Amino acid sequence: MYKLVRTTFVTEKLEFKNNHLKPGNFKLKPTLSRRTGKINQNVFFTTLVLSVENNELYPFPVDLFVEFRGIFEFKDIDNESEIMEFLKIEAVNIMFPYLRSITTNLTTTAMMPPIVLPIVDVKKLFKDDSDSVYIN
Repeated sequence: MYKLVRTTFVTEKLEFKNNHLKPGNFKLKPTLSRRTGKINQNVFFTTLVLSVENNELYPFPVDLFVEFRGIFEFKDIDNESEIMEFLKIEAVNIMFPYLRSITTNLTTTAMMPPIVLPIVDVKKLFKDDSDSVYIN
């Protein structure tokens, strides 16, 4: 058992590049990665990295990179493996709506059509305990 006592969110990195492609219909093929770890005895983190890149197979008018970190402080930790499971599933569930908002706001502020990421089920998204997936 554990108690979550404090949560902090930090945007570590934002990158946006206009690829100056001619207008057309493009397929959004974002990649989402997660990293989890321990900062000190009671403080842990989950980092989500979103990447949208123009390539030959999936041309896209912009390249976008967002690195978003959640820092979680716990007390009364009985089993650290429970914390690691929290970081992989529940933390991503908490953080993903913020990542969606950051992505939409960044593209809108850049005077581009907004990129709106779909709502996802994290348990289905990160199957087999993988740490990097495509969002469809």
